[in-house]
Amino acid sequence: MNLLNGLFFSKHNLEVDHSVILQEVKDSRYKPKDSTHNSRPHYKDTFPGHVFYEDTNLYDETYLTLKKAIKNIIEPVFGKDSFTQREIWGHIIPPKEQTMIHDHGDPFNDFLGVSWVYYPHAPEEAGNLCFMCCVNNSNFVFETEQKKGKLFLFSNYVMHFTPRNGSNIDRVSISGNYMATDMLKNELLQDVNHQNPFWKYHGKK
Repeated sequence: MNLLNGLFFSKHNLEVDHSVILQEVKDSRYKPKDSTHNSRPHYKDTFPGHVFYEDTNLYDETYLTLKKAIKNIIEPVFGKDSFTQREIWGHIIPPKEQTMIHDHGDPFNDFLGVSWVYYPHAPEEAGNLCFMCCVNNSNFVFETEQKKGKLFLFSNYVMHFTPRNGSNIDRVSISGNYMATDMLKNELLQDVNHQNPFWKYHGKK
């Protein structure tokens, strides 16, 4: 785990076929299919300035593969049945483009959860994931190292971004949000000593 202004994020190796996932994300953008999860609209149903324009709704088979693999990471950290998968989507950034500063909070549905991002490839100069924090009214940026197969797990309210893609190919990543179950919420209400690992990611209140 890595400490970021009193909160932690953690790095994990995702056990999937990265090349297959990479191709499926690209295909799902340019050759879309109907899906049952509908985590994101198709980019043609948005516009270039829309926050979802660079996002891609995944094929159901890709969604289910990732859901299963990431469950194997989440459960050892937080325990069984602590979270439910809320959404998973692909993210494609062309050369010279970047991802602006944002978090994964939902202003219309304030949910308790964690987020993740996974890289099925790591082109040189494509831009690393950067987390932001504020200490004594000063902003700090912590840059991670992008590696093929690496997954980062963090609070859904931690601000983050990726700088300009300096490579000559699209930068592809996949992100998702997990929502706390009622069981975990009840455990946290009773956890007066803050022993649950959730507090390391979200902070103590």
